[in-house]
Amino acid sequence: MRRFTESVNTRFEVGIIKLLDEIVQSEWCQQQHMNRSDLVRHLVRLGIKNFHQNQPKNRDFTQDGQAYIEDETNL
Repeated sequence: MRRFTESVNTRFEVGIIKLLDEIVQSEWCQQQHMNRSDLVRHLVRLGIKNFHQNQPKNRDFTQDGQAYIEDETNL
């Protein structure tokens, strides 16, 4: 299967690389035939999915940008 990807060069700290290398040696990654690049793509996809799922929906942020007020029209 051909992957249609765009090359992105990302630099990681040495500790992160060591953790990625540890994870890629795990049984799950071995069963999935994942290399380090596949693992990074997988983790990025999961991170983006989680980011979007955790975004406030129909909420207005207060001026401090921290708290939010529920939009009661959609409750």
